[in-house]
Amino acid sequence: GGQFLDFNLTQICDQAPTLQTEKSPLGSKCPFVSLTNNDVNHYYSAGPPYIIHIQDVLALSKRWSELVSPTYDYYPLLYAEMFAYSLAAADLNLKHNLIKGLYTGCMTPWPKSNGKGELEALKASAKMYAKSIENEPDKSVESSEGASSCFLPPLTPPPFLHYCARYSFVTPYPAENDSQKDTPTYHFFAKRRVDHDILDCSHDNHPLEPFLSTKPEKIEGGPKDWNVLAVCSVVQAINFAKKKGCETAGLHPVEPNPQIS
Repeated sequence: GGQFLDFNLTQICDQAPTLQTEKSPLGSKCPFVSLTNNDVNHYYSAGPPYIIHIQDVLALSKRWSELVSPTYDYYPLLYAEMFAYSLAAADLNLKHNLIKGLYTGCMTPWPKSNGKGELEALKASAKMYAKSIENEPDKSVESSEGASSCFLPPLTPPPFLHYCARYSFVTPYPAENDSQKDTPTYHFFAKRRVDHDILDCSHDNHPLEPFLSTKPEKIEGGPKDWNVLAVCSVVQAINFAKKKGCETAGLHPVEPNPQIS
């Protein structure tokens, strides 16, 4: 978004002056100083692109690296580096083609289910996974289809999921009015909790399962059903990637060490 428009952009520019050209002599103000909310929403509310012309890579990378430090000096918080990216793109007049509906997650709106069939499939998909995790967690993570196994037809999700800090859901699911008598269990995916060697074929053979907690876990905004399917998608995608990767390499994950009692 355009939150950075409230920053002291002149100060940031002074610490990282724009490149000297015939159109921008030394000492001129950075183009991003004149940005409007309309400019940001249409062209610059983005992170590093999926597709970029090779001739733009070096110039954009260099300008981005120059602007990160002064932006962080003014705003020493998360996303300073992303605001600096937007400033760099604007400085070079690299207007982005922002494609809607390519991916979903906590940073973008969740998909809207069109029609009764998709809405029913969304609820049924979420309930299917939540119930399987609650009753048969071992079987729920053993899938040969990866993330696609999370969605019942005719539900078709976007091709990309932005896996944020964490997604979670609570069981029993869905919560009924009389379910307060049951102790809720929170199931969640937290990317900072995942072992760095999770895809290593010499790592534990047991598939990744959602993490468990009896304490309330943050649930991202939007429909709870999509939070369930976000957990399902990430967990199943990781397990599928490891399985296929190890099979292709002719390796097999090692069996877990037996418990010694």
